[in-house]
Amino acid sequence: MNDGPIIELAPALTNVAWSPDLVAQTLEALIVYLAPDGLHHLRPIHAPALHLGLAPRQEPGDVVRDAAERYGLGPRLVHSTSWRHEDDRVVLTYLVVVAVPQPLNENLRDERVSRAELARGEAMAAPSTIGVDQVLEHALQHLSWLVKDDEIVREALPDWLDLLAAYEPEPFRGLGAPA
Repeated sequence: MNDGPIIELAPALTNVAWSPDLVAQTLEALIVYLAPDGLHHLRPIHAPALHLGLAPRQEPGDVVRDAAERYGLGPRLVHSTSWRHEDDRVVLTYLVVVAVPQPLNENLRDERVSRAELARGEAMAAPSTIGVDQVLEHALQHLSWLVKDDEIVREALPDWLDLLAAYEPEPFRGLGAPA
């Protein structure tokens, strides 16, 4: 008879239990990679995005990077792209660019990314709902601007330049050429 564990569980992704009563805020990690057939989003098999708890003294970027590494993914870039208020908590979103996963962790779902309309609010109010696909679209538009403006980002993602050229940064879209 074997007295060992039936299954060995890895430690938690973060050292803070996720609960709206216990965390300072929620970190949302949108993990993406560039494949020969285009852009892909990796998400937990049970949720539309990876959400992580954040203790008050933790560095959010470190928590997100460490979580990606726990899934066996090597982050090439970790960058905060947006925040929103959702269900009485602040959600701070990070875009995590990784290399093509080999092999893919069994706890992740691999989905091809398609374009999405951004969520629009009012001059003094946020949109009533914001979907993960809209947050990802915003993040990619943000990244499109960064590869043009930030040498470190451009050097981290030289193979992304053609893809990101299709994502016109949102602040400039409204400033299009005069009629």
